[in-house]
Amino acid sequence: MLITHAHIINGTDKCTTEWFYYFFLHRNICRYTTRQGAGRYKLNKDALDMLSIILPPLPEQKRIGEIILSWETAIEQTRRLIDERKLRKIALMQKLLTGKMRLGDFSDSWRKFSLGELFDERTEINNHHLPLLAITGSRGVILASEIQRKDSSTENKSRYKRIVPGDIGYNTMRMWQGVSAVSSLEGIISPAYTVCIPKNGIDSLFMGYFFKFPPIINLFRRYSQGLVNDTLNLKFSNFAKIKIKIPNYEEQTLIRELLSTADEEIEVLQAKLSALEKQKRGLMQKLLAGEVRVKP
Repeated sequence: MLITHAHIINGTDKCTTEWFYYFFLHRNICRYTTRQGAGRYKLNKDALDMLSIILPPLPEQKRIGEIILSWETAIEQTRRLIDERKLRKIALMQKLLTGKMRLGDFSDSWRKFSLGELFDERTEINNHHLPLLAITGSRGVILASEIQRKDSSTENKSRYKRIVPGDIGYNTMRMWQGVSAVSSLEGIISPAYTVCIPKNGIDSLFMGYFFKFPPIINLFRRYSQGLVNDTLNLKFSNFAKIKIKIPNYEEQTLIRELLSTADEEIEVLQAKLSALEKQKRGLMQKLLAGEVRVKP
């Protein structure tokens, strides 16, 4: 391994373009940059003169570039698969949640209900012993402690609402953006949320998907009250007036299972993507620092 300086090898036959690129992509060079204005920094020749590089032989550089590229290719392929699965899920929702695609032997027409016929509101308070929960648009109902932000809730939580597994909670001020989730936990949530209890014959997980469906979210916006987006709110009294068409319970469960399978496929791919990205970072750390040597 040769220790040299960046300005010496740049543009010479001592270093491959790929290796040089990966080295600077991996190396923290902030302390070598000079400020050129608000939010603007520059890496000049004088800074390059101070930046030392551990340079492996040219054949090893090429092999390192090939290894990192193979991980980047796998990462990009996995990202494309995730995008494809997400698009396929959207297409499934469009067909399944409108009744255009029927499952099993079901052929009877979907029935129209108001949401007030399908849900009751849970307004139980004074449950201080229960854990504090939060409803998120992407992660669902989670422990409030899992959110990396300061707890802005009040000390007195006597007005906080109870939510139990199977309930659907939604952000009263953000339901028009689709911020709702089916709870798998029991706890208390801020009075800023509304809690809906599904009645008999209603699969809450099916309705959880239904509430994320863009045409239904548009209905939530139409029934929300307020002059501008920041003041729109959908209280249960207005939520209950919204009319929708849904299938019977058995078909609801089949639709929910199919959409759950689609979600599971996406989650598996996202876990694979995270693992590949972590492996790539580890490889770059070791290969570009000379901690691990590879044969050409």
